[in-house]
Amino acid sequence: MNLIKDVWKDEDVEVFRQYLDNFKNVEKEAWARRILQTQLPLLALKTKTMDEIVRAIAKGNYTSFLDLRLEGSYEEIAIYGKLLTYIKDFEELKKYLEVYKELMENWAHCDLLNFHLIEPKDLLSLVDDCLYDKRVFVRRLGLFILFILLKEDGVLDRVLKRMLWLEEENAYYVIMMSGWLLSEAIILYEERSLDYLKTHPQLNKKIVNKAIQKCRESRRLSVDKKEMLRAYKR
Repeated sequence: MNLIKDVWKDEDVEVFRQYLDNFKNVEKEAWARRILQTQLPLLALKTKTMDEIVRAIAKGNYTSFLDLRLEGSYEEIAIYGKLLTYIKDFEELKKYLEVYKELMENWAHCDLLNFHLIEPKDLLSLVDDCLYDKRVFVRRLGLFILFILLKEDGVLDRVLKRMLWLEEENAYYVIMMSGWLLSEAIILYEERSLDYLKTHPQLNKKIVNKAIQKCRESRRLSVDKKEMLRAYKR
């Protein structure tokens, strides 16, 4: 199938779906469904195959592909998300990201995103709305953006303050990303992050404990530091 198009049309949808079906990996479906925890139809495409498809579509008018809003399988939504990587204009990204927020169905739909063409300050402007959202994977997205920007100037302060917003958070996939984020903050900015834990006992216990667990599992910390972190468990 020719994936490099000047315009994607409605009549291309069925042809594209048949094309994807050619790569279906039946023997991996049960395993992939267990990992992804998806309820969507699943083709279990290899990541390499999906990335090759995305790169080909991106060589043409990929926004007209996005405008088709394909959501018939895990892979169709993942392809949509991966194509967002190619958008350079922030306002255009926001437009398509709003659609994607409605489509995200599992943790991988969030974590596959890449915003390397967008200015950090623009990305940061998306975070707070995401964290206030009722949808679990949109809240995870807000934390994911903070995670990928953690090394940028001033982001640590925002991360630590936003942890206070999550005091009542119970959603598993938000807790997990929060724990990853806080653990990364501890590893990169140990003194400030641990001081924050000491002075903010109201922080979500599940998030703090997950962060300590992730730190203790990390290969970037010494045995002595891992042992020291036991004192911060709640």
